[in-house]
Order: sequence, then C-alpha cells, then structure tokens
Amino acid sequence: MRPGATKRIAVSGTVVAFLIVAGLGNQWVFKEAWGASSDSGKWYMELLRILGHPLWIADKGDLGDEFRFNFTTRDVTAGYVGIAVLFLVVAAVLAAGARGLNERAGGFVAFVLGWFALVLGGALHALTVFAVAYDQAGRRHEGSGFHNAMTAMQAGAHFGLLTGWLVGLAAAAGYAGSRGAGGPIGYPPSNLYGQPAG
Repeated sequence: MRPGATKRIAVSGTVVAFLIVAGLGNQWVFKEAWGASSDSGKWYMELLRILGHPLWIADKGDLGDEFRFNFTTRDVTAGYVGIAVLFLVVAAVLAAGARGLNERAGGFVAFVLGWFALVLGGALHALTVFAVAYDQAGRRHEGSGFHNAMTAMQAGAHFGLLTGWLVGLAAAAGYAGSRGAGGPIGYPPSNLYGQPAG
C-alpha cells in the first residue's frame, strides 16, 4: 500500500462528490428541471432531475408556488442531513476500501470503489431524507412506507450511478498521486562492499 494513498483517495473523492452535489443539487437546477417548460418532458430534463437528486435549498421562498412540491422547513432540514450522510458514506467507503488496494490493480479498484461509494451514498441520502421528512399521514406519498423508502433509495442510487464515475476518477487520481508521496520503508542504500553509504 502506498504511503498516504488512503487519505488522498478519501479526500479527493469526497471533494468531487461535494462539487457534484453543490453544482447539480441546488435549487436553481431544481427550478430548471421541474419548472413549467416546453422541454419538461424531454429526456435531458429527466436526466437533469436525476442529476439534481441530492437537493439543497438556500431559500425555499424562491421556489414559489409554481411547483407541485410544497417544501417545509422539515424538508429543507432533511435535505441537508441527507447530504451530510452522503458525504460521510463516501468518505468512509473510500477510506475503508483504499486500505486493501495493491499495486497491480490499485488504480482500477480505486475507480470502481469511488463509483460504488457515490451509488451507496446516494441511496442512503435518499433513505435519510425520506426518514426525516416522511409524514405518516401520507401528505406526499401513496402506498406503504417500505415501498416508498425503496423507491427513494432507487432514485438516490440512480444519481450515484450516473455521476459516480467522476468520484471514481478522482479516487484513481488520488491513488496515482500517492506514487510520489514516498516509497516503502526499507534498508538504507549500501555500497559495493556492503557497508551503509554515509
């Protein structure tokens, strides 16, 4: 295992996950994806809705009444708690998985590990949001709670599946960058006569 690789992989992957969520999960992307538009039924708008799944809201009043969603303070709080869970899961999976990397396939395994981390993080993010904001009176959901929880996790996993390769690339880059961080500890260099070089 390369010295410093675990930290580099975990940090680089988590930073990229943060950038993805910050760039695609904000309320302005949400407004574009879900607002009234002639393109609302197009495939790229559906894709934008998936990519913006980990939603964070800075000003719920800015969303107005144009959406079928009626966001409450509880919904906004659930979004931030879910995003915190996503980052923690990504960092923990990357840190734990990076310890088992070897030189032969370390870069590829780091890539797959990063991708998987965001798929899992996205699914647990959605489950957390559902658990925090779920109303037992069925304000927003129809059907059983288990079915709705699984549906939410699917949506979060789809987000991770479509964007996780970016985290994978960051993790692979972090592993490759650890090459220059130092080599394995060994014996000091010696000269031809077997005496340590001074």
